[in-house]
Amino acid sequence: MPTLDFAFLADAADAEPGRKFYVLGGGVDQVHARGFPVVHPHLALLMRFLVHPTETGRPHSLEVRLMDCDGGELAKIEGLLEPQGTPMSGRELGVNLVINMQSMRFERAGDYSVEILMNNQHMKSLPLRVAAPA
Repeated sequence: MPTLDFAFLADAADAEPGRKFYVLGGGVDQVHARGFPVVHPHLALLMRFLVHPTETGRPHSLEVRLMDCDGGELAKIEGLLEPQGTPMSGRELGVNLVINMQSMRFERAGDYSVEILMNNQHMKSLPLRVAAPA
């Protein structure tokens, strides 16, 4: 199964397949709002998976969930990751992926999270605090 090399939130991002990420405002873990409910215009989720050569060409289910402070699901994105390419001998294939999340609505302040699952197995939780400015 592919492993998650890293994942983080940013203000904006783009990725070249198998190459580089282009990131603006990386490392987001907090969003401020003057009042609630609030609609946050844009966040980007950046992920890099490492795929063993024996796993290329096989589909893997990917699921990303946005969870609220009570553990309820606000949004879910599902898809298949089917890495293609010929990795160098003895090296894993790096697969870069960006998911752009538009107009996310938060009803109240609190601790939210982005949950990443592959093949129904939890890979990583990214905390996201939504708060009024200090």
